Amino acid sequence: MDDSKLPTPHNNFFHYALSHAHAARDLIQTHLPPNLVQLLDLHSLELQKDSFIDEDLRQSFSDLLYSVRFAGANDPSIEGQVYLLFEHKSQSDPMTCFQLLRYIVRILEQRLRNGLSLCPVFPLVVYHGQEYWSAPSSLEELIGGPKAAFEYGVRMSYPVLDIARVPDESLAGDPFLQSVLGLLKYSRRRDFEDKLEFLLQCMLKSGTIEIRPEHVEAVIVYISSASPLIPIEKLTMTIEKLFHTQVEPGSIADRFIKQGRQEGLQEGLKEGEIHLIQTLQEVLGLPISDPVMLEDRSLEQLQAITGELRQQFRDRK
Repeated sequence: MDDSKLPTPHNNFFHYALSHAHAARDLIQTHLPPNLVQLLDLHSLELQKDSFIDEDLRQSFSDLLYSVRFAGANDPSIEGQVYLLFEHKSQSDPMTCFQLLRYIVRILEQRLRNGLSLCPVFPLVVYHGQEYWSAPSSLEELIGGPKAAFEYGVRMSYPVLDIARVPDESLAGDPFLQSVLGLLKYSRRRDFEDKLEFLLQCMLKSGTIEIRPEHVEAVIVYISSASPLIPIEKLTMTIEKLFHTQVEPGSIADRFIKQGRQEGLQEGLKEGEIHLIQTLQEVLGLPISDPVMLEDRSLEQLQAITGELRQQFRDRK
């Protein structure tokens, strides 16, 4: 796990999970159109390590691209390769179609530079926002205008996997992927804490892989950074209970847990100071400060206000 990418936890968690071929393979089998899946030799699935995007697109894409051969690639009449482009979105981005088009053009340009022929690129947008996906799913829809205007122009469309609308049991067949998509699905919902243990238990079902410490660490880092509603102590206890493992001292997950505990302590101290300030103001007959305004102050600023009010109380006595 690379903590340099943590400012965008949803995207990084998705990228981490789908970088494992078994998870990508299950996503393909479960959610891509069956008539496409039957054409593919999924045993040849291979993650593309090279980036095809420049800095202008860096903020828009997870850069997660797989190559796979057609099932009939031994037949000389069938062109052998197709790219599968997985793109994660946590918001309905109206420019997604244009972003995908730019990315696909870069992929094909790279192939030509390498002396390779052009090949199909199939995109799939995986979306986990709370609202329905409302962005245009085709270039014609994005640009607008009469259909006749696009008869000889560029045509582009993409499917969307809106995981918020998919029943939990239908998210994936692979337990690891089911857990990952479930965590993305519920991470910003009020009932996430109630779902947490079930989603983590999915990883423990007999599946295609053995759960390794890096998977557990990825989950801890993701939940700690993406869902502050879950108390860090509850998360740690649940992890240790289910996986019978303790967080490795000094690991990224360990640092996140310690940071969460420290932030929790700070919040508790701030809450106490705010209550004390309002109590002293009431006793002194002063206007009661708006708690929302006080919450914006640092702990040191709150303690300074408390000190002034205490001094006023002592002076009055």
